[in-house]
Parts: sequence; structure tokens; C-alpha cells
Amino acid sequence: MLALAMAAGVLAFSVLALTLFSVLPAKAAVHAAADSAAIAAAESASHSTAERSCAIAAEAASLNGTTLLRCDVSDSEATVAVGRPILTTSFSVTARAAVPRAKPTVANGAMPADELVPVVYPGVRESPPVRLRSDVAAALLRLLEAYRAETGDYLPVDEGYRDLAEQQRVFDQYGWPRAAIPGTSNHGEGTAVDFVNPPVVRGSHPHTWLAANAAQFGFEPLTDPDEPWHWDYTG
Repeated sequence: MLALAMAAGVLAFSVLALTLFSVLPAKAAVHAAADSAAIAAAESASHSTAERSCAIAAEAASLNGTTLLRCDVSDSEATVAVGRPILTTSFSVTARAAVPRAKPTVANGAMPADELVPVVYPGVRESPPVRLRSDVAAALLRLLEAYRAETGDYLPVDEGYRDLAEQQRVFDQYGWPRAAIPGTSNHGEGTAVDFVNPPVVRGSHPHTWLAANAAQFGFEPLTDPDEPWHWDYTG
């Protein structure tokens, strides 16, 4: 009886060990396949449709022995889920990857006038007008309207796009790191906004509102150097 019990124990241990040694690598492979599919979708999203990006993700999943179960592609992120049977169950993994930002097609500070849009709204500097890339201008208007609706006030905007000559003037006045080296400023890409300083300073109500709400409109604060009035559009 003792020998029989010992044999049963050895058999059970062997089955458990076999299961662990087969399941763990299989699950790791599914995780790797999910990462691969997400990266494939994200890298193609900047120059392909969402449908095509998901087809590429499906190909990547298949090459790694899994099936694509879900694929969502936005301007900023690709989310995929892949799965495969492992023993008697179905195992799936979800992974995400950031879509690479498209490189600018024109030199910093040399954007064509027809690619820039003047931002017209109460509180925004009128002369010279604040100009931004069209999608950034639209996002800023939504932000300004939300601030007005919530607070009853207007957020004062001082500056947007800077051409190369203006970048040089600002650099000559303030120097680095207060001003970016000419030709490297986000202002030169039409994606940076300077609010009026003051009142937009750290600890002020306008800055507190921006810190809590700007991200939902695609804007992030500049932190190096620390300029509470400077916000960059990241989409």
C-alpha cells in the first residue's frame, strides 16, 4: 500500500511538473505575441488606416501562433488582444503600444502660412495674432471654451507659432535654457502655447485648472525648464 501511495504521489508530481513546464512557456509566448502585434499595429498606424493596421497586427499574431481577438487603433495608441488554447482553456493577453509621432514635413520655424490658423477668441492676443497648426488651434479653442463655461472667465493667451527670426529674437533676449535654441522650439512647429504670465503662474487658479483639465484637450505642461505658462500640444 505504501509503495502504491508513493507511486501515486510521484505520478501526481510528474503531472503537475509537466503542466507547469508546458503552461508557463506557453503563456509567456502569448504575452510576447500580444506585444509584437501591438507594436506592429502602432508602427503602421502613422501611415495606414486603422483597418490596415489591424490586419498587420493579425498577421503578427498569426506568425506567433496566436489569434487576434481585438484591435483598436487611435491617433496615439494601438490596443490589441491575442489568444490561443493552452491545455483545456483559452488564454488571452491585451497589450498596448504608442503610435509614433509623425515627423514634421517642414523645417522648424518655416511653416507655410496656409498651414497656420489664427486663434480668435476673447482673451487671445489679437496683434500680432496668435497662430497655430490647424488641429492645435481647434484643440485650444475647445479648451478656452471649457474654461469659460466652467469659470465664467477667459484664459489669456499670449503666443503660439514663432518663426525662426522670432525664435532668434527671444533667444537673444532670454538665452538658454529660458529660451530654446533657434530652430528647436516647439513654438516653431505651431504646437506650443504661451498663456499670459501672470495670471497663469504656478498656484494660480488658471494654472490649477489647466493642470487638472488640459490633458483631455491634448495639452501637456513644459517642465524642463519649468514654465507654468507654456503648454505643448501632444494630441
